[in-house]
Amino acid sequence: MSDVMVADTLPTSFGTFKPVDNVMMGLPTQLQADALVAALHAAGWTPDAVLHFLPRESVPELQALVDSAGPLADFGYELKLLRRYLSLAQQGYRWLLVRVDDADHAAAACTVARTCGARLAVYYRTLTVEELI
Repeated sequence: MSDVMVADTLPTSFGTFKPVDNVMMGLPTQLQADALVAALHAAGWTPDAVLHFLPRESVPELQALVDSAGPLADFGYELKLLRRYLSLAQQGYRWLLVRVDDADHAAAACTVARTCGARLAVYYRTLTVEELI
């Protein structure tokens, strides 16, 4: 269905989570996450382009990223987002990290995500971070 992401493969910048060319999507239930994975595959995303975080795995991984963020991380928006992800993960949210080619591809992924109940989608570009949902 999708690969499960592990902590040592999470992309970072200055010690904080920064998955450039990806959209991080948050969904409140596993049913919604599974539906989104299937919908993204039907729309052309390959299994390796859709990575899945489970709540029992994402809480400790996200907490570790927050705890180890370097001093430069506070200058950007990424640490604030990371803390938001952690809070939602503690509430049971499931996360998908979806690789995209460009802004249009990110928008298309978010269109699919909205139909499956995603409550949050953040597009990571090289120099900016954009909330799409």
